[in-house]
Amino acid sequence: MKAIIFTLITATVLFTSCRVSNVKQPEYRDIRDVKLVELGVLQSTAGVDLIYYNPNNFGVEVTSARGDVYLDNMFLGRFDLAEVVHVGKRSEFLIPALLKLDMIGLVKNQRDIIKKKEALVRIEGVAQIRKAGFTREIPIRHESIQNIDRLRSVVIR
Repeated sequence: MKAIIFTLITATVLFTSCRVSNVKQPEYRDIRDVKLVELGVLQSTAGVDLIYYNPNNFGVEVTSARGDVYLDNMFLGRFDLAEVVHVGKRSEFLIPALLKLDMIGLVKNQRDIIKKKEALVRIEGVAQIRKAGFTREIPIRHESIQNIDRLRSVVIR
């Protein structure tokens, strides 16, 4: 019994001391290959490849990601990770995402989307990462002014 308690206390101290306090968030770089996967009346699906850079000195595996996308504070749709992504240390990586577009909202605001060249894109969600068998859920929050020409080609079709 003493051996089990000693092992649990040692493991607890080891895991709490290994906590990394200066983990940096991945840096958004670019959007690549926006393509229409499925066209529907109420909902359409688009494939998007997002380019990020990992500034940390360690790699992880992104097992899942999901969240909402807003365009100038208008709900655009929901995204999901298309496949598991291996992220190397201090390297760029590609996130293949499937974006389920709300077609009713897009049709209502189509004039605004056609007129604008840039818009505020906001992403809110969660990602699940895995490192050495341990899984952790981290929040995804990104907000920036983006060129929406690629999105416009999907909306106008």
